[in-house]
Amino acid sequence: MNFPTKKSSKGFLHRFRDLVDEFGACEDIEIAGSVSLGETKVRFSCPLAPILMQLGGEQGKRLQLYPEPILTAEGGMAPTGAYLIEDPEYSVGQLQGFLRLVPGDTLVLGREEPQQRDLLDYPGTVAERHLRIKLGQDGLTLKNLALSEGSCLSPLPPKAGWKSSAELRLAKLEHLARRLGAPILEPPAEDALALIEGVIAHIAGDPHQPRDAKGRPGGLVELPPDVDPVFVGDLHARIDNLLVVLTQNAILDGLEAGRVALIIVGDAPHPDEEGQEAEMDTSLLLMDLIFRLQLAFPGQVYYLRGNHDSFSEEISKNGVPQGVLWEHALRERRGSAYFDAMSQLYRCLPYVATSPRFVACHAGPPTSSVSRAQLIDMRDNPRLEWEVTRVRLRKPNSPAGYGPGDVKRLRKALDLGPYVPLMVGHTPLSGDDTLWVEAGNIPSHHVIFGAHPEWIGIIAIVGERFMPLRYPVEPLTGLYNRHFSG
Repeated sequence: MNFPTKKSSKGFLHRFRDLVDEFGACEDIEIAGSVSLGETKVRFSCPLAPILMQLGGEQGKRLQLYPEPILTAEGGMAPTGAYLIEDPEYSVGQLQGFLRLVPGDTLVLGREEPQQRDLLDYPGTVAERHLRIKLGQDGLTLKNLALSEGSCLSPLPPKAGWKSSAELRLAKLEHLARRLGAPILEPPAEDALALIEGVIAHIAGDPHQPRDAKGRPGGLVELPPDVDPVFVGDLHARIDNLLVVLTQNAILDGLEAGRVALIIVGDAPHPDEEGQEAEMDTSLLLMDLIFRLQLAFPGQVYYLRGNHDSFSEEISKNGVPQGVLWEHALRERRGSAYFDAMSQLYRCLPYVATSPRFVACHAGPPTSSVSRAQLIDMRDNPRLEWEVTRVRLRKPNSPAGYGPGDVKRLRKALDLGPYVPLMVGHTPLSGDDTLWVEAGNIPSHHVIFGAHPEWIGIIAIVGERFMPLRYPVEPLTGLYNRHFSG
């Protein structure tokens, strides 16, 4: 398709002036340079300038359509080829949902689709099927489907979308670097040891992680209901993926304000990219980053133990013994004391996180009977520990694995409602996506995978509902580290 350029944006603005002469301005809406859509389709070459859309008259819904930008390794911006649609009037600092229009897609805006209706909070003046938008090879095509309610379009300055997005993302990355106070580089051995020991001490004193029968940090984390969770799946040494999450939307703002909890569902180490399975340097650096986040935002960043958080000989990928190589890397790069500290950390990590609004674990719910007390005392129950870190979703052609009854049993054990969402990682359902909603046709059961090379998907609360959000992966590690180069 034709990517947006400054030249196409100028053509787009000329086209808008022609449309005002052809269709007339929106008389009942105070938007400068606006055009009222009639029955005729309107087509634009792909512009950099965003479009303000008013659906359903003055008391209707105002939306913003703009090209999705991506940060480059030099700190500039490039187009992804997609367009985003969002509410420009959302509360600053609050997590915001959006719709993405990728090349070849056709999207109908309106109250017909429940998720879209919930996300954009349409008033009654917006029709069931109000405005159709198609992103094709020749650009954007818009057609008003609600002649009685009306649709109004207006161009906005480029800074309202493209340029402001770049500046905001770079500012968040710089703020994160200042907050964490260290580059993503191999630290001196004594600094690395002090960092992990600080995390172990933090876990030991965390009031949200009840002690087990032996007085140790238990296997369950219970968060208060007023904390909004953001869930990240298995990262498998992809540092950039986590940096994208931390600098997108209002996630960093929420951590700073104390209202967001970042929950990583295990398996941060051990690359899963073919040919890179034995490389452990990025695993060390990613764990350092997670540790710094836990200390910078105490009680708001949780790491649940997964099956790859282990030194077991059984942990392998494509025949590479990653568990054994992980132990060797820790001992050789950082010394025996650091390896002992990581072993101690694994004995402290929670396996399950919950609140009245959710439950999450690495692999899936136990397939055997379970209680809250058993989840807390999980370290003395190897079978239960194995199930929540290794069990997989049952397939139609195989009776093994977990199913709807096991999800129901886990919710009941934690005194949760029948539709409280369960978030798990461990089992990506295909190689071309990063999250799956209602996975296995189990209501409120979602699978997230954080190591996709092109996309990072999360599930977060937007307003009052859990929403899947996908972001393109960007080369952010170098941009983060340049704040320490001076």
